[in-house]
Amino acid sequence: MNLSDEQKDVINAPLVPIAVTACAGSGKTATAIRRLIAIRQKMETSRGRVVLLSFSNVAVNTFNKGYAQLASALSDEGNRKRVEVDTLDGFFTQHVLRPHAYRTMGAAQAAYLVSGSEPFLNNFRYWSDDSHPLPIKDIKVGMQDGATFFFTDTRGREEQLDSAKAIKCINRLGHTGAYTHELGRYWVYQTLTHQPAILRALVARYPQILVDESQDLGTLHQAILKMLIDAGAQVSLIGDVNQGIYGFAGADGSFLDAYTDRAEVTGYKLTRNYRSLPPIINIANMLCGRDDKSERQHEEGGGAFFIGYKDSDLSKLFESFKMHLDGLDIQHQDAVILSRGADRAAVLAGKTAPPGQGITAMFAEASLLRDQQEHYQECFKFVCRAVVGLLDNPPNRLSSNLQGTPHETWMLGLRRLLWSFSRNTEIGLPSSALIAGTEWHPKLVKNVKTLLADIEKTYGLKAVGKLGNKLAKTKLPDQPLAGAVATQNGGPGIRVETVHQVKGESIGAVLFVTKKPNVKALLAGTNSEEGRIGYVAITRAKNLFWLAVPHSSLKELRGGLIAAGFRERDAL
Repeated sequence: MNLSDEQKDVINAPLVPIAVTACAGSGKTATAIRRLIAIRQKMETSRGRVVLLSFSNVAVNTFNKGYAQLASALSDEGNRKRVEVDTLDGFFTQHVLRPHAYRTMGAAQAAYLVSGSEPFLNNFRYWSDDSHPLPIKDIKVGMQDGATFFFTDTRGREEQLDSAKAIKCINRLGHTGAYTHELGRYWVYQTLTHQPAILRALVARYPQILVDESQDLGTLHQAILKMLIDAGAQVSLIGDVNQGIYGFAGADGSFLDAYTDRAEVTGYKLTRNYRSLPPIINIANMLCGRDDKSERQHEEGGGAFFIGYKDSDLSKLFESFKMHLDGLDIQHQDAVILSRGADRAAVLAGKTAPPGQGITAMFAEASLLRDQQEHYQECFKFVCRAVVGLLDNPPNRLSSNLQGTPHETWMLGLRRLLWSFSRNTEIGLPSSALIAGTEWHPKLVKNVKTLLADIEKTYGLKAVGKLGNKLAKTKLPDQPLAGAVATQNGGPGIRVETVHQVKGESIGAVLFVTKKPNVKALLAGTNSEEGRIGYVAITRAKNLFWLAVPHSSLKELRGGLIAAGFRERDAL
């Protein structure tokens, strides 16, 4: 891409904290990578490092690939090694949680992550006044006015917890060295607060920090970054306030929005969109009040449309969308169907639960992930959970350790054994092409019994009693495992995701299947999170965007949609 003057200004900015407000499709990735390299060049002979932090491994991989292509701009190998890219949680886990948090936690061993399903966590619950225990994995932490507070989600609503009780429960777990994803950030904050030498060392090593997608910073991440800033780190933010769709994590974009108010921070903007056709950008501008410009020319047949639908006619909606894709020569794999929530996405995709129940269903899911989607890592995770579930009194955190990077020799051996079981359809996890009830299940039981005998002989871990009950063939059909799912799954033939799952992607064509409140929020603009979710859905599309509106609401919503710039498609 040819860099715009706005991008060049960001890349070549002085070595000071900056805040970059970027529109969707503005080339943030290319800009951030070049800014990363420019910062390291400006640091000259300094031994300090510059790090770019984002929120997902996908984003980190994209940044690393781009950096590898451009790293030759740095003068020597030493300087290249002083540039790093990581996720926020990965960065703080590596430099704070694992090496240092145990002292603040009062633990006798290094901190370790638990998934929340480990049996020993039943001993660590939050007890409310009505005597209903809350699993510790459901305790969430936020920051307000410089103080931590604790809450849980109850049917989509935030329920405040008693701080003293929550801290007591968290500290008890902390003494074992364990933390959940949510509590990991809490212990990072506590460690940097109670071990200031660690904070000073971190800032000395990383005096320059860039944060991508900074509109998604939750209140704990914000508090941690403020500590780094106060200790002397120069923190720069890149993001789009209008794409702040993680309000449930305390992220509403306000931290990025207010960052330029700091005296030491210089603000920049990226207003040229390289992704979408002008009709799509014009609607996005109308929703968020910006005046971003398109780098592309309008192409006949593309743009933004709305169409009425009924739930009973979803298959007709999908077929009509695919016909439009074919007319524009857009490949079906470069399209996506979006929904507001995961449950609705599952319905649109025609997904059903895998056959079987309990641990048998876990093995069934593993077989399908391996054979139907080639998701070997996910298959291995299900195998780990299932096998550990068949062990009598397994060691604490065994499943999560096996799924991670265990350091103990015996655990590495067990991990290799389970990987081998996951990949071998003959003496391990049977093929999903087998008849589920009469072929797949008997072979599974036989192979699992052999596996458990090997585990007991080699590692001394015994299987549970009444193994047959744990591996019952209940709800397994008399047809191939994969075929049973395919029969129930008459999906649309196009990837189906939630809006949150595609954030950050550029997609050829998008069909957003909505309910009436989704459309009303979208038309109201980006002042609400629901409106920002609609904005993110629209701005993923490169060439074509369809908004599917409930037929019963068309009369009420048609005027607003046309005024916003949508064109109406013929009824199904």
